[in-house]
Amino acid sequence: MRSRQTRNSLIHNRLRRLIVTVATVVGLLVVGACAADPEPGSGGGAPSGEPAPGGTFTIALDKYPERGLNPHYGSAFDASQVLRNTYDSLISEDADENFHPWLASSWTISPDGRTYEFRLRDGVTFSNGEKLDAAAVKANLDALRDPNYPSWTTNGLLQYSSVSDVVVVDPATVRLTLSQPRADLLSTLAGLSGAIVAPSTLRGDKATLTSGADMIGSGPFILDRVVQGQEIHFRKNPAYRWGPATARHTGPAHVDDVVVKYVPEASTRAGLLRSGEVDAIGTVKATDIPLFKDVSGFQYAQTGSAASTTVIMLNVTDGATRDVRVRRAISRGVDLESLVESVTKGSQERAWSLISPDSKYFDAKYDDAAPADLPLAKKLLDEAGWRTSGQDGDIRTNDAGQRLTIRLVATTPTYPQDDVLKAWQAELRQNLGVDVELKYVENAQVYDLLAQNDYQAFPRQVGGLDLSLQLNRAFGSTKPDLTYGQIDGITLGSIVGGSKLADPQVDRWLLDATRATDQNTRKELFDKVTGYILDNAVAIPLYTDRNSVAATSEVHGLTSLFDPPRNSVNGWAYDIAVRTG
Repeated sequence: MRSRQTRNSLIHNRLRRLIVTVATVVGLLVVGACAADPEPGSGGGAPSGEPAPGGTFTIALDKYPERGLNPHYGSAFDASQVLRNTYDSLISEDADENFHPWLASSWTISPDGRTYEFRLRDGVTFSNGEKLDAAAVKANLDALRDPNYPSWTTNGLLQYSSVSDVVVVDPATVRLTLSQPRADLLSTLAGLSGAIVAPSTLRGDKATLTSGADMIGSGPFILDRVVQGQEIHFRKNPAYRWGPATARHTGPAHVDDVVVKYVPEASTRAGLLRSGEVDAIGTVKATDIPLFKDVSGFQYAQTGSAASTTVIMLNVTDGATRDVRVRRAISRGVDLESLVESVTKGSQERAWSLISPDSKYFDAKYDDAAPADLPLAKKLLDEAGWRTSGQDGDIRTNDAGQRLTIRLVATTPTYPQDDVLKAWQAELRQNLGVDVELKYVENAQVYDLLAQNDYQAFPRQVGGLDLSLQLNRAFGSTKPDLTYGQIDGITLGSIVGGSKLADPQVDRWLLDATRATDQNTRKELFDKVTGYILDNAVAIPLYTDRNSVAATSEVHGLTSLFDPPRNSVNGWAYDIAVRTG
């Protein structure tokens, strides 16, 4: 168990936003840093000298965009963030959750928070020659608000439900009117779900729009070729001159081509990097880190993220987890800090809150506030009527002879979730006599199982760039059949609301936090939601969202692969170079 002093030090480090593996380069990674500065890494480090144009950058990632290539439809999944190579947004958001110009050169917000006007940059064109203007932006926002558009249930209903009107003021100015203030609107527009595509490619049948293969963006790369499930190829857009203000350089991308290979097995990805078949890999497994960290010829870096923590939601409407005593026992019966440390060898950290340590809304008071307490957990299960024979590893039963079984339903997990869940399963059986059944299915099937409401646990990192969207989706009122809805035009609940919580007070806090524009007010409201969820063991925080990347020492700009604020290793290669001038 880490000491309080050590934990405070870790919190301090996390607040620096970017954690790298070589102390001598801490502080060099500011947006817009000189390209000649040394890059973070280890071993041989990054190349010295100026990045030079040309060459191909090849990266291996773990999961192909299973929902297709439409940026609006698949944007909730990290796998799809690689599409950032092709698609720009009106504004960009940095790791401190501040906003900067991109396709929009400036914007204003009315005092009541209900009217936004965006002034567009001059000279921006999509890669098919269409011009970016206010009409193009309106076409995109109208599509996103259309119930017949493929992304309506995944993005439109959740993120754009308060946008009541979009007006072309003049060719370079577009105005959005909201039915009520939305503190998360700028994050939505800055995300991939706010990508602006060529209006002509928004036409087509639903299958075509869902696929997204024919969509055209204005980004630094052009989608060139796709090998379904295996590879995506991009080629440089030589006309690109409008990168986000958060980028490290201006003008066209450095490399001529980007190849993204999808390789699910972590050890295979590591082998490809060691053999020189790829230039970089994402999601480096703990056991593979020593292959690259402090090894000559390679770089390794990792970072935190303001994205939501990975949690196990406990279903409050079915089975044994309807009883808060059972939920509290499960949450306190495993030393998750030691478990996460052991399984990930320190590359991930145990989460104590619903809110990431890298978020401006984080409060360190939750750290160590509810540590593992096995005697308490056993006492709670005894009180709930689940008895044990006294033999280690025996499954508890109640007076009706039913076994204490927790059925966990999840999308087929990748590292580190898979390893963490298996260790959690073993600990609960050994420590408490709780039988955990792990049922893994493809993402498309998991929602059917959730709607059947025959499960007790659902692990998830709920997506959304703004904390309101994350918490609204996870803990807003959701009925057992996954029905959710809107209150005052704000969507609460979702198909990933695995706890099936339906608490009017929690809903009110969530609504007020979504509308509040004052940061301190939002933090107070988020704290109330977090306190309720943890006190009632509605969800168990597992680990924070920490991502890693390894590359050869020939790669410039390695940490630009961490796309703030989610910081997913996603293959956005605008600032990457593989040659030195």
